[in-house]
Amino acid sequence: MAKLLLQGGTVLIHGENDVVAAQKVDVLVEGTTIVKIGESLDASGAEVVDCSRKIISPGFVDTHHHCWQTQLKGRHANHMLLEYLPTGNLIAYVFNPENVFIGQLGGLMELVDSGVTTVVDHFHAVYSPEHADAALRATVKSGIRSIFCYSTVFRAAEWNLENIAMDPNPLPDWFLAHFIKLASQTHAAGRVEIGFGYDLFFIGEDANKMVFKTVREAGAKLITTHWANKSPVFGAWSNITTMDQQQLAGPDILVSHGCQMNDEDAAVLDKHGISVSSTPMTELQMGLGVPVCFDPRFQNRAGLGVDCHSAGAGDMITQMRVGLQAERGMFNKKYVDEGKNPSTCKQTVEQAFNLATIGGARACKMGDSIGSIAVGKKADFVIFDAESPAMICAAQQNPVAAIVLHSSIRDIDTVIVDGVIRKKDGKLLAVEGETGGEWTWKDIAMKLDKSYQDIEEKCKGVSYEVALKSMQAAFQLDPNSFPKV
Repeated sequence: MAKLLLQGGTVLIHGENDVVAAQKVDVLVEGTTIVKIGESLDASGAEVVDCSRKIISPGFVDTHHHCWQTQLKGRHANHMLLEYLPTGNLIAYVFNPENVFIGQLGGLMELVDSGVTTVVDHFHAVYSPEHADAALRATVKSGIRSIFCYSTVFRAAEWNLENIAMDPNPLPDWFLAHFIKLASQTHAAGRVEIGFGYDLFFIGEDANKMVFKTVREAGAKLITTHWANKSPVFGAWSNITTMDQQQLAGPDILVSHGCQMNDEDAAVLDKHGISVSSTPMTELQMGLGVPVCFDPRFQNRAGLGVDCHSAGAGDMITQMRVGLQAERGMFNKKYVDEGKNPSTCKQTVEQAFNLATIGGARACKMGDSIGSIAVGKKADFVIFDAESPAMICAAQQNPVAAIVLHSSIRDIDTVIVDGVIRKKDGKLLAVEGETGGEWTWKDIAMKLDKSYQDIEEKCKGVSYEVALKSMQAAFQLDPNSFPKV
């Protein structure tokens, strides 16, 4: 069994309610597991990683992400949610399985580069079994730990410059059968597990119960759904209330966003042990409301996610920072409006850090195996250079603050997933290609560029305006709910 020794670093170790920075500590890994933490550990037979003047952090946990969307990056810079739906969600129509494979691989490599070692991937580009298979192959090859959530899709059956026709059957015969097949298999020795994504609650109680029963019996690791209260796009109904009333709710549910949640829905989450994933960048941009990541009602059940790396930064450092400072700003505002100033920050960098590590692990029901550095847990680490221009001095004063408030991806020296080094000396290592051999990041970038050109050419044959009008009609969206500003 391969051994790895992380030697002489500042190790961030979670206590009951805090994070302790242990100086000049070694971490010994055997295979995929942390087996010993201490000073001056025996390095016999181990590959040694010199961590002096470095910070050893648990790997980050991204609890909500659409990883296939890499070729769409940049197009949503000024989009609200309604504009995103045809241009970033429905446009999966033009992706073939080859486009999906390279987009998925690119999105996951971006995560690994940024220190994310586990992702809950809401894969909503399942236009065929081949699309899902391509995304799953890319996930395995990327080396990341994933709950690959095979998800329901609003599919376009036909789309051109004059017309769009949506698939009248959101659950074709092959859909659940293929999910069951994937869920019955072992992927990457268990590093990749199969979850389910569901957003079709409007199709009726009997159908909802059938779907939830089927995927649970098939062994879905997690069931995830999008929802935000008071959103004209999501509608007046509540997925959370619906799950409770139809006896679908359970501790295996992860709700993405959850903004503007009322006390009734929060009580349902508490009753069933349902978790929440907050994605601050997209929630603030696209008008979903205030991120709930610091809401005390969801303590120990909230994590952070990226959501759409097509719209913004695909890393958890940014999500921690944006979420923390947004919450501080909103909290402080009521005092500022009264001409006052709070005596200290109520929201702390430690809270933000925990949301991206142990909190995220608990949110995706993996707190017993990932999210913190402890004997018996999986060997998932992100190692920061404490001597970089951004980290120097901050790393000595407060290592957690150095990560949350000062660091960037360039400060990440090494990333380890399941005991395997995936980034070293600040550079992503090569991965296995689609048909064998090694692909460096430059190889992947070249393939992404080619795929991007292919997709942009296909997009010339569809009309976003036609799709937007069709979606507004299908979901009976009130135009007055989307005022021009």
